[in-house]
Amino acid sequence: MPPTSSRDFQKVAAQRFIAAEVLLREGLTLDAQYIGGYTVECCLKALILERTPDSDQPKMLKELTKGAKMHKPEILLGMLKSHGVNLPLRLARRMRLFDWSTDLRYKTGRRDTGETRALLKTAKEIYAWVGGQLA
Repeated sequence: MPPTSSRDFQKVAAQRFIAAEVLLREGLTLDAQYIGGYTVECCLKALILERTPDSDQPKMLKELTKGAKMHKPEILLGMLKSHGVNLPLRLARRMRLFDWSTDLRYKTGRRDTGETRALLKTAKEIYAWVGGQLA
């Protein structure tokens, strides 16, 4: 069942993060980055939905879950900004270091382990920050 609330998106983000950690432990760095990127995406969507007025949430939920552009962090960050929310500067800087997109699903091979660990560390910190915003 697809997410219907900000809490649902956070639950999905938590599960994707755990899966990414397992993939990293198995040495599947590219796959860990691919799945780990969804942690960030779902966190940002959780916060967007949380900051959307109740009356507009059904429309926003439909928008967040439709179309390829809603996978792009820069689009989601722009939507957050329109709600008056900015990602902390240190996290925004770290996000710019990563080359994440859904196109990773078509790639094979491995990525740098240090880069993968850094991406997952950033995803974990974004998860924690968004969790604090939802509380």
